[in-house]
Amino acid sequence: MNQWAARTLLVVLAGMIIILGVSGCMSKKKTTEETKPTPEVVKEKVLTHLQEKYGEEFVPVSFSGSSWAYAYNTMYVYPKSGSKSDSVEVHIVINKDGTYDISDGYFGIYIREKYETVISDFVSDFYEDFKLYTDFGEGTLPNRLNKNSGIEQMYVNEDENVSSHTVIFVKEDSVKGQDVESTLVDMAKKMRAKKMVGMLRLYVVKGEKFEGIDLNALNAVDESEYFLGSQKSVMVTHELKIRQNRKEVDVDG
Repeated sequence: MNQWAARTLLVVLAGMIIILGVSGCMSKKKTTEETKPTPEVVKEKVLTHLQEKYGEEFVPVSFSGSSWAYAYNTMYVYPKSGSKSDSVEVHIVINKDGTYDISDGYFGIYIREKYETVISDFVSDFYEDFKLYTDFGEGTLPNRLNKNSGIEQMYVNEDENVSSHTVIFVKEDSVKGQDVESTLVDMAKKMRAKKMVGMLRLYVVKGEKFEGIDLNALNAVDESEYFLGSQKSVMVTHELKIRQNRKEVDVDG
């Protein structure tokens, strides 16, 4: 075989290898696409899962598939008994064996009323006139939390991220004679005893503004229109430590 013929044969063989490789990849991709569940199938799976988990029906708001940026599908839903303002995020991972890993953020809404009742009991030990609002942020919470879980089941260890954020509005007359920062530490001690992780932020509200106060006041251009002085805060960390003013508070000494 001369040199020219040998080169021609190598080119032909290389071309065949490329064609076979591309064909195999396309065939594999086609097979994967054919077996991949449709968005409607995934939605129904999620809605069934959430109904079993919380004993409530949910309404889908939006769905987006996984991508190079996110390895999970994302869905937003809200409870049928509520409204779109109660929409929460759901993450769905479809495993190779066809099983689903689903996590959601609804437990924060599900437990909120009970959680606020417990915090209210702490606050009422120090202040008479107050309002408070708790949330657990955006994103998802551990899937183990469901309709049978109480506040006492929320904390497992410092590696699991379940944290609350509570805003407390106290009428100025109720604050007279009180050391606000000290009362917040005492509230945090009660939270710590129940393993309730999160932050408390307390605002002293002017008497004439208290009746209509709500979270919208935090968006005011001039907060002094509503509040006296600056807000005070305290935090119970995931390590069950109490921090205030960027320092750890010694509560065991």
